[in-house]
Amino acid sequence: MPARLPTNSCDTHLHVFGDAKTYPVGNPNALYQPPQDCTVDAIKALHEAMGIERAVLVQPTIYGTDHSLLHDVLKAAPKGKYRGVAIVDDSVSDAELDRLNRVGVRGARFNFGGNFKLAPSIESFRRSLDRVRAIGWLVKMFGFGDDFLAVEAELRKIKMPAIIDHLGGPVAERGTSAPVMRMLLDLLKNENWWVGLSNGDLRSQSGEPWDDVVPFGRAFYNAAPERCLWGTDWPHVHRFIRPGKDPHAGHGIDHEFKTVHLLERYVPDRQARDRVLVHNPALFFDFN
Repeated sequence: MPARLPTNSCDTHLHVFGDAKTYPVGNPNALYQPPQDCTVDAIKALHEAMGIERAVLVQPTIYGTDHSLLHDVLKAAPKGKYRGVAIVDDSVSDAELDRLNRVGVRGARFNFGGNFKLAPSIESFRRSLDRVRAIGWLVKMFGFGDDFLAVEAELRKIKMPAIIDHLGGPVAERGTSAPVMRMLLDLLKNENWWVGLSNGDLRSQSGEPWDDVVPFGRAFYNAAPERCLWGTDWPHVHRFIRPGKDPHAGHGIDHEFKTVHLLERYVPDRQARDRVLVHNPALFFDFN
């Protein structure tokens, strides 16, 4: 078994699911059904084995803006151990934002990935940014490669803390000189922009040990070493969307430690890795 991670290590991106009768699918365009073995107890077991003490639970797309499960899990969690990220649009009331804020939600995620059919209109996006900025939240931006180019003008207007999810969803074969990579690296010149060094295993086209995504992780780390985060992306929901067809899928402890080793290939040394695992997320997600 690999060595456990340092004290206060944080998994900054994973998803939790609950019983379908209690927490039904709320997104009519859901791409998969809730997996029954991916519960908060499973998260705790995985993190205990790895030595992860903090986590950020990101609202799964299948629940849409019904945050019942996220709220209940955060409310029951030990104080200071979990944070949450919601999906916010015009249908989410101010009262709901306040309710989520009180249990530890600290951000909103905007999904520009086409297959998920959750991309907001520009007008709705602007309204939602204004609302979450007012309560001191951060924002997470998800998309695949050129999805970000389509909203570049809007991204450049953002002055609040913001993170590019999952290495920007790169197309590995296009390399780090692709226009979208140049744009994202330019965004990182602004100190409010951060990047998640996660999901490289999924974005790889070469297969394990995922050599083709290492240049992307290194480029992002070099651009903003003090604004990089890491997460498992457990339970890797892509495997539910394409069951049996995803060669990168995995959700056990061995796979998650391999993603830590991939992080180590992005960053120059163990001290740098530990900053990504501990210091950076404590600052970004307001752990205390």
